[in-house]
Amino acid sequence: MTSYDDCFVIVNGPEDGTGFPVVRAPFHIGGDSSCAVNVRLDPAVKAIHALVTVVPEGYRIRRVDTAPILVDGRKAGMMISRVVRAGGIVQVGQTQLCLQCAPDGLASRSHGIVTENDFTWAVRKIGERLLALGADFLGFAQRIFGRLLGNWVAMAAVLGAIYVLWPWFRGWVNYFAVYAYYYVLNNVLQSVGK
Repeated sequence: MTSYDDCFVIVNGPEDGTGFPVVRAPFHIGGDSSCAVNVRLDPAVKAIHALVTVVPEGYRIRRVDTAPILVDGRKAGMMISRVVRAGGIVQVGQTQLCLQCAPDGLASRSHGIVTENDFTWAVRKIGERLLALGADFLGFAQRIFGRLLGNWVAMAAVLGAIYVLWPWFRGWVNYFAVYAYYYVLNNVLQSVGK
C-alpha cells in the first residue's frame, strides 16, 4: 500500500487494523480470497458480499447477496445502493470497515467519470436477465423443435393438433387444399381435352 491509495481498514473484531488498498474498481467485499477486501474471520460475511464501484470523492456500495450491509448505519441493497465517503463506515456481517481516502487516491481522481446510478443499474440488470431468459427459452425451443423436425411422424402429429385446435390455421389449410385440388383438376381436364 502506498500513501497514494484509498484504503478500507477494519476497525473492529479479530482483524482490527487490517487495511485493504484500493488500486482499481470495481471490486468485491467478501470472505472469498478473490475479493479485494477479504474479510476472512467473520462467519456472517458471505463469499461475495458487496460490489464496490468508484464515484467522485467516494465509493458506491451495492449488496450482491442476501446478507445485509450497512453504510454509515443505512442499509444498502441490490437496487438501492449507498455511497461511502472518506471516514465513512461500511458494515458487512459484524465487521466494520472505515474508508480512508488519500488526496491522490482513486476516489479523488474520479471526477468526471461517468457513474451508474441505481435506476440505470436496475435497467441493465433486468435487461441482462431478460436476455438470459430469452436465450434459455430459445435453446429449449430449439431442442424440442429439433427433435420434432427430425421425426416426420411427430411433426405430422403437431401439425394435426394445430389443425384441429386452431380455426384460423384450419381455414387457410382448407383454402390452399381446395385451390390445389381445382388447380390440379383443371390441368388434368385441359390435358385430357387436348
